[in-house]
Amino acid sequence: MSNEIDLHNYIDVLIRRWQIILAMPVLAIIVAVGVTFAIKPTYEATTTLALAPSTVSISLSNQLPPYYLMVDSPRHLPTAYTPTYYIAILKGADVVNAAKPRATISISADSGDRSLIAITARSDDPKIAVESANNYANASAERIRQLLTPNSAESTLAKQKLDAAQQALDQFMRENNLVETDPSAATGLSLDKRKQFSDLSRARDLADSVHLDLARNDAISAILADTSLRPTIIAASVPTAPVSPKLNQNILIGAAIGLLIGILGAFTLELTRRKE
Repeated sequence: MSNEIDLHNYIDVLIRRWQIILAMPVLAIIVAVGVTFAIKPTYEATTTLALAPSTVSISLSNQLPPYYLMVDSPRHLPTAYTPTYYIAILKGADVVNAAKPRATISISADSGDRSLIAITARSDDPKIAVESANNYANASAERIRQLLTPNSAESTLAKQKLDAAQQALDQFMRENNLVETDPSAATGLSLDKRKQFSDLSRARDLADSVHLDLARNDAISAILADTSLRPTIIAASVPTAPVSPKLNQNILIGAAIGLLIGILGAFTLELTRRKE
C-alpha cells in the first residue's frame, strides 16, 4: 500500500510540474540544433586498397587471426605478411610525404575481408576528403610495389664477381698470348698453365650462369611487382552527406538529456517547496 502511495505522489509531482518537464527538452533541442548548425560539417571518404591476388588468406593452426603468405620468388620460402605489417608501412613518413594529404587520414584492415585495407580521409570539404584518400592510396600502392620490387643487390654482387672472373681470364690470355677462350687454344701451354686456364674459364662460366639466373629472377619480380602483385585501388567517390554533426542524433540526445534534467528539476523544486 505504501508503494502505491509513493508512486501516486511521484506521478502527482510530474503532472503538477509538467511545464518544467516539457520546457527542458524543448530548450535542449533548441540548443542541440544551434550547436549542430554552428559546427562545421565533417565529410568522410574511404579508398580501399586490395592486396595482390597472390596474397591469400589461410588458416594457420597455431596463429589467429589468419595470416597471409606471399611467395615472392621460388628461391625463397614464403614470408608472412599481416595487415598490421602493411598498415605500419603505409603510416610511414615516406608514404605521408609522397601523398601530402590535406585531410586527416586513418588506415585500418577491413573487418569483413582482412586482405582489404581501408584508407579513410576526414575533412570539412568533401572534395579535399576524396582527393586525400585517393592520393594516399596511390602513394601506398607505389610503396608496396617498391617493397615487392627486388633491390638487385644479389645480381649486382654477381655481376661484380662475373667482371672479376672475366678480367682474371683476360689477363691470363694476354700473358700467354691466347686469343680464344676455347680449351683447345691452350694446347701449347704447360700442364699447370692448361689447368689454370681451365679453372679460370670454369669460374667465369659459373659466375656468368649465376648472374644470368639472378638477373632473370629480378626481371620477373620487377614485372610482377608492376602487374599482378601490385595492389588494386578502389577509389573513393565524393561524399554527399557529412558524417558529423548528425542533426537527428543530436536532437534525440538533447531531448533525452533535457527530459532527464526536467524530471530531476521537478522533483528538486517540489522538495524545496516542501522544506520551506
